[in-house]
Amino acid sequence: MNTVSVIIPVKNSDRTIARTVDSLLAQTYTGPVEILLVGDVGDRTWNPIRKHIDAGRIRIIETQIETGGRDSNHKRNLGLEAATGDVLALTDSDMVLPADWIETGVRLLAEWPCVAGPMASVSTGFWGSYVDGNPFAAKTPRMQSDYVTNVDTFGRKGCKPPITANVFFTRDVFAGVGGLDPEFVYSYEDYEWFQRIVDAGFEILCTARLSADHYHRQGWRDLVREYNRSGRGCAQFVTKHRDAWFSRKRRRDLATVCAMLATAIVMLAAMAFAVPGAALIVAAGATGFVALSGASAVLARRASALLFPAVTLILGLSFSAGMLSGLRRA
Repeated sequence: MNTVSVIIPVKNSDRTIARTVDSLLAQTYTGPVEILLVGDVGDRTWNPIRKHIDAGRIRIIETQIETGGRDSNHKRNLGLEAATGDVLALTDSDMVLPADWIETGVRLLAEWPCVAGPMASVSTGFWGSYVDGNPFAAKTPRMQSDYVTNVDTFGRKGCKPPITANVFFTRDVFAGVGGLDPEFVYSYEDYEWFQRIVDAGFEILCTARLSADHYHRQGWRDLVREYNRSGRGCAQFVTKHRDAWFSRKRRRDLATVCAMLATAIVMLAAMAFAVPGAALIVAAGATGFVALSGASAVLARRASALLFPAVTLILGLSFSAGMLSGLRRA
């Protein structure tokens, strides 16, 4: 049977890593599995899983690097270079994998060079339901039905890019594309890597058969920061892959947000100066937003979803601010 190497970048992940490791050690796959965790020297991630490290059930690699931001790609690359498996898999330290995750991934790789799955919130509270159930401007891929993304469909409607928290790929993909770009220290590192995969001619099967649980960000502060970082990472992406369809789409999205924001400011100013008709236009916009909130609640089938559009608006502005900041630096 194929040997599988699972690589996990960690950084002070002591609150979630035990469940991630336990879920990997409980896999139904009967072939050899190598679990590689890559973290900082003396990382406190090791504390709750010390018994597994000492018993040799998992292998750790320690590193020390200052990136000025996230170092996940540096750590993933170290793990990929050290991996010995025929099959390579990436996940994160805040994921909980179903028992058949590896078995399903290996089986699907018999037909596809790269397979990826979605994530669902461990928490059923408001923030978990927002990330999972927001019907407009979803951040994570949902994958209600299988789709194949390639150089022609990457990022288009119905083919949202996958994520590195839940992916299996062959040695051929790694040999043909290489590791992840360590210069991506904010976000979008997974989108950048998957863009290179499809540019190299590989297709990616995205399927809910690989669905796994995830500890989503909880609360305003964490989500606003996450979206702002994503915006800065997106700026790196559109600069590096300027001609990619997904890059052009993100630039159009930014232009749309800026135009809408400018229009709103102008109309509010016009209303303040009692410009004829301004109040009616602002009222129409507010009515449309309320209707959007109602549609969100109907589609998500929960009353709390009435707040989803307001949350999306704030997070979208944070993302756009981060993207503008990143583009100015570029």
